[in-house]
Amino acid sequence: MQLKKSNDVLLAVFCGAFFLSSYLVANVPIGESVTWVSAFFIVALALPSYYYFIKWAGPKKGMLILILFAIFPVIIESIGISTGIPYGSFHYAETMGFKILGLVPWSVTFAFGPLLLGSMTVTTRLSQNASLAIPASAIVLVLVDLVLDPAAVVLNIWVWSQPGAYYGVPLVNFVGWFITGTVASIIFHLLTRANSDKMVQMPRTIASSLFIILSFWSGFSLWKGLFVPLLVGILLIGFLSWRLYYPQLTIRNRQKKN
Repeated sequence: MQLKKSNDVLLAVFCGAFFLSSYLVANVPIGESVTWVSAFFIVALALPSYYYFIKWAGPKKGMLILILFAIFPVIIESIGISTGIPYGSFHYAETMGFKILGLVPWSVTFAFGPLLLGSMTVTTRLSQNASLAIPASAIVLVLVDLVLDPAAVVLNIWVWSQPGAYYGVPLVNFVGWFITGTVASIIFHLLTRANSDKMVQMPRTIASSLFIILSFWSGFSLWKGLFVPLLVGILLIGFLSWRLYYPQLTIRNRQKKN
């Protein structure tokens, strides 16, 4: 119990620290340093969830799954950049450093995994029925992207050929995210289900990176005046906190009604 409380306090500290550090990213010009700064944040933000996931799944299985979901976004985004499917036509800026296949920055291998781990951790607390939890996971991923993509456009991390209505992001991008999130969630479920059709509940610490990522980019949205992404980020953090840390509130409310 004491260890859990320590982990919770540490997570809160990291969320606060990254929220505040986003002010520097939003307001301090970093010029050519953007390559290593962006890569540093992407990798650093992924590590907490990767650590807890490997601890839960075991070194061999955990590493294999993480490697798979490092390759998965590279394949999907390479197809997307080459064809415009499923996200719409876009490309990464040259400032993102070395690109795999000349298309996708290497740091993308660390970007999608922690988002998927977080979405699967929280949605399996909603339902252990795969037909419900999997689309719910995809919806959470779309909501996360509503926070991340406007910031990426502001930072010129990627560029859309035809900017869309949502802070320059085309709506087809979010359709693509739902499709990609659904496929990834199905694969993740099949790899972790332990001979059962029911969704496996993972320790809430596996969602740590998602909390920190949302805190960081919500802070960035605040400093840059991106108020819809800020609102979505705050609501998502509240939802994650409720389902992972305070689910007993729902039970108590039901007991009071009865």
